Amino acid sequence: MKILYTLIAAMLGLAAHAQTRLGGTISSEGDEPLVGVSLVVGDEQRFGTTTDREGRYSIGGLRPGAIRMRLTYVGYLPVDTLLHLEEGDNTFSLGMQPNVVLMREAEVTALRAGDRAPFAVSKVSREELERINTGVDLPVLLDQQAGVVTTTDAGTGIGYTGLRIRGSDATRINVTLNGVPINDPESQAVFWVNMPDLASGLEDIEIQRGVGTSTNGPGAFGASINMRSAAIQREAFGEISAFGGSFNTQRYNARFGTGLINERFSIDGRLSSITSDGYIDRATADLKSYQFQAAWLGTKRSLRFFTMSGREVTYQAWEGVPQEVIDTNRTFNPYTYDNQVDDYRQTHYQLLFDQQLGDNATFNITLFRVLGAGYFEQFREDDDLSNYGIAPINVGDTTILNSDLIRRRWLDNTMDGVNVSLERRMGAHRLVLGGSYSNYNNDHFGEVIWARWAGESDIRERYYDNNGTKTDANAFAKFSYTMNDRVELFADAQVRSASHAFLGFNNDLENVTQEASWTFFNPKGGVQWKAHEGGRVYASVAMGNREPNRSDLIESSPQSRPRPERMLDYEAGYERRSGRLSAGVNLYYMDYTDQLVLTGELNDVGYALRTNVAESYRAGVELTWAAQLSRKLVWRANAAFSRNRIQNFTEFVDDYDAGGQQENVIGGTDIAFSPAIVAGSELAFRFWDNAEKGRGDVAFVTKYVGEQYLDNTASRDRMLDPFLVNDLRLNVSLLGLKGMRSVDLNITVRNLFSELYENNGWVYSFIADGARQDLVGLFPQAPLHVLGGVVVRW
Repeated sequence: MKILYTLIAAMLGLAAHAQTRLGGTISSEGDEPLVGVSLVVGDEQRFGTTTDREGRYSIGGLRPGAIRMRLTYVGYLPVDTLLHLEEGDNTFSLGMQPNVVLMREAEVTALRAGDRAPFAVSKVSREELERINTGVDLPVLLDQQAGVVTTTDAGTGIGYTGLRIRGSDATRINVTLNGVPINDPESQAVFWVNMPDLASGLEDIEIQRGVGTSTNGPGAFGASINMRSAAIQREAFGEISAFGGSFNTQRYNARFGTGLINERFSIDGRLSSITSDGYIDRATADLKSYQFQAAWLGTKRSLRFFTMSGREVTYQAWEGVPQEVIDTNRTFNPYTYDNQVDDYRQTHYQLLFDQQLGDNATFNITLFRVLGAGYFEQFREDDDLSNYGIAPINVGDTTILNSDLIRRRWLDNTMDGVNVSLERRMGAHRLVLGGSYSNYNNDHFGEVIWARWAGESDIRERYYDNNGTKTDANAFAKFSYTMNDRVELFADAQVRSASHAFLGFNNDLENVTQEASWTFFNPKGGVQWKAHEGGRVYASVAMGNREPNRSDLIESSPQSRPRPERMLDYEAGYERRSGRLSAGVNLYYMDYTDQLVLTGELNDVGYALRTNVAESYRAGVELTWAAQLSRKLVWRANAAFSRNRIQNFTEFVDDYDAGGQQENVIGGTDIAFSPAIVAGSELAFRFWDNAEKGRGDVAFVTKYVGEQYLDNTASRDRMLDPFLVNDLRLNVSLLGLKGMRSVDLNITVRNLFSELYENNGWVYSFIADGARQDLVGLFPQAPLHVLGGVVVRW
């Protein structure tokens, strides 16, 4: 820790004593100051500042010589220029031109925090995504963000992957694309595998840690991830790429765009294919996807149609590797049936209409539909026929009660909805009104497609068939009020209603159709203070509420049904940005009431489901920084230190000897899958930089994750060991080669030193033969492996 503080202090001191400064004003054509213009200097997206209420800006810590500066502001043409700075003060003022064709994407700005909200926010630009995207799933591409821990079943970052932020899993992370909810309404989880190669079709990603600002869809308890699809380009473009590497991994991608036709119309699209054998035995992935967008753009309004679809066929590696064989056979997969696969297609449709109302207001309405259908297939050895509605089979004097069989469990679902938002700028102030409504319908059914002993059952006869529906509605108002040059206040209030209809147990333990509904009020407020040039201090308090998911409901009765969770999120931080430094520290305290966790306790219908614990919390500090150490060397890094506790925990363990369950009072304990330390680092060296011919970078990437407990007992017998993993990435971009816009080469060596580690797992404990026994499944990750390829753009 002392070394870390010394390094940050040294960087702050370096910036403070630098002598070269750039300043000026940014205004519209009518000399009206533009508030909140983003100015970025150099090639690093993190260095720069924003204009104040008078349109003024000042960037210190620069070096004399040539420097690239980019200006972006919603509704105005971007500016990309090369400046030549002299030692001392430099002045550059500019009037930006309104973009009479390309309009703001109000559906995104309504949800995002941006630079002016008092929350912990990070942004991943398209430029950064292109640099790191080699075909792995999006969670793995976000691995270097603060507090993020990623998981991957197959061990290679392709197929079933996930992420946790501040220890919160995907069911507590709100994810949207163009403002449309991505979380599955019933489980509230995000299945990234259903959206292969998603990163290739994105413009940027904003990550808000904690509750953040109001959004659409399930409540954000750990973070929210807001994605924006690729922006419309003025000029026609084309792109093809091919990647290959270890474990027979292959990735092919093609993108195109017409640019603006007659300054009004645009069409663009993407086709992708990713296949991999995986590190774990038979953990193959066959991922296909497309993306298409057509747009009509006017001076005051725009209409866009967006669609994307993904088809995934992945061999199941869900069980992990048993702990007892992890040291002798790290790639072991208990499944051997040749078609033990998950086969699912998901298609998204969005129709987005933006209307400018006067000079300072924008209205958006987005209609959306999401279709999903697929199954997972399993071979079941000697399974109980009664589970499938098959009567006992008499063969001579023998009664057959069990049989080998193959089953498929299906989902067939549709979600329809609408988002609306109205944004109005009143000088330096900003008001956003918004809301959404969605209706989700999901058919759940199972089929036996083969059985050694099938009796009188028919092929594909459904042994269960039920329907679940969920409606989700919310309305919110956000207001940013600029008191003076230094202080800005933020207020946000949301009302959200959710309602489930499902087949579940009543108080008589009969399976009947039921309904459960909730209405939540989620207020948020905060303040931001401009402490000095390039520095801001902020603080906020936000409330979040979250309903139980479908499995909590269907496998309980109204008497044992868990209560909704509630959380108060307190955040405070300091950020500083200059021409060569971006650094921040964020403190948080997330105070939970009735958090849902696994205790092992059986409810009144015999299921071990999540149970409300009265008091629990997550508290921590997050450090982020990026520093231009020299003209060729950039260091980007982050570190998160946290304490994640349940105040009073009782564990329940099945007792096979005595029957029933054994109750163990643990008391205060650590929350499962919540490492106390998570850190990441990327040290990048530019070894070649030629404005006409291209550039080349090599980056050394490091990730450290501390120990994680597999359950809430904080037992070191049921724990993931800490791990330190290093990658090496080479990027070369050749400009103007044989008429091409660019030819980009990438080679990524993952797990450079072949660290043997597991990043996920599960445990089931029970009492047998007078002793506690644990069944543990672990998910080992691949040792050194390579993925490389070429991207051609014209």
